[in-house]
Amino acid sequence: MTNTVPSALDINGLAELKQSAAREDPKALAAAAVQFEALFIGMMLKSARDATLGSGILDSQQSQQYLELMDQQVALELAQHGGFGFGKLIMDQLAPDSGAGGEHAGADGNGAAYPLSARAFRARAASVAAPSASAAASAGASAAEGTPESFVARFLDDATTAANALGVEPRLLLAQAALETGWGAAAPRHADGTPSNNLFGIKAGSSWRGARVAQWTVEHEDGVATRKRADFRAYGDASDSFADYVRLIGSSPRYAAALEQAHDPEGFARAVTAAGYASDPHYAEKWLSIYHGDMLGGALDGLKTAGSEPTE
Repeated sequence: MTNTVPSALDINGLAELKQSAAREDPKALAAAAVQFEALFIGMMLKSARDATLGSGILDSQQSQQYLELMDQQVALELAQHGGFGFGKLIMDQLAPDSGAGGEHAGADGNGAAYPLSARAFRARAASVAAPSASAAASAGASAAEGTPESFVARFLDDATTAANALGVEPRLLLAQAALETGWGAAAPRHADGTPSNNLFGIKAGSSWRGARVAQWTVEHEDGVATRKRADFRAYGDASDSFADYVRLIGSSPRYAAALEQAHDPEGFARAVTAAGYASDPHYAEKWLSIYHGDMLGGALDGLKTAGSEPTE
């Protein structure tokens, strides 16, 4: 996707945005709103990634740099397609008659459109100290969807069904899905922001006949992390994603060695990785670090305490 919004995340983009504002360009407000949204989403993605992968000794500075660049691009694309609504909130409060991103920033008493003046912009900006409580609560609820607790509560039933079919522990599949999606916060989405429900990062090859979604990803080639755009499979719901994972692992000869070690979580994870499931040479270690981690364990314990753990 071509980025048509000046980016405040780089010097040239910030300078362009400042020049547009100085010219009282009505489009500058919309661009600034998108940038604010992108920064907010970027912080969420960084928080989710830090919680998921941390700074393990096997992670390189180069791979971390590529991940940060990818997160910035993902955040900007999500913001351009609506994000969590903060951009629209800013437009509504700073230019309530603008139609949230229309060509003009306001209208006079006769309905004639006119650009928002610099003085009016500063006056309205000064009146907005923070997003409204309702918008903040809504954003907080969206952010909570990327927590281990909400992730486990939402997908444990599907993980249990899939795990029983493969003969592995549900916890192991939850750990892999958490690794692939950042506890659900960074799962692939369609251009309009709707979820693809792809929890295992399965790509859409030439044989795939279902829906697909384009997403930035990091591939490791000859030990070098490379940022690429790839097509991923899209599903109607999460159950379809788990079912497709079972079909992939259970029917492909390349994963036969993994199925032979289904009773051994570490052996299964390493065999799946060795079969080429992911290009990251440290994929198994990252997967197992979540499997053994306190966040997943705590979320599962929380469900047991609440009495909502499914019966196998």
